[in-house]
Amino acid sequence: MLNSAQIDLVYTELSQCIARVGEAKTHLFLATLALDLLSRQADAASALEHISKAERLANI
Repeated sequence: MLNSAQIDLVYTELSQCIARVGEAKTHLFLATLALDLLSRQADAASALEHISKAERLANI
C-alpha cells in the first residue's frame, strides 16, 4: 500500500501526464490506465467492484 508521500508523487505524475496528453486525449489516457490497472485484478468480480466504487466516488 502506498504511503502519503508516494500517493503525492503518483498524483503529481498523473496530473502531469494528463497535461501532456492534452484535453482531447485525457479520456483515452484515463480509460487505458484504468483498463491496465483493472487487468491486474484477480478476477472480474474484483475489477467490477473497483469500477462501482469509482462511480460512487465520482457522484459524491
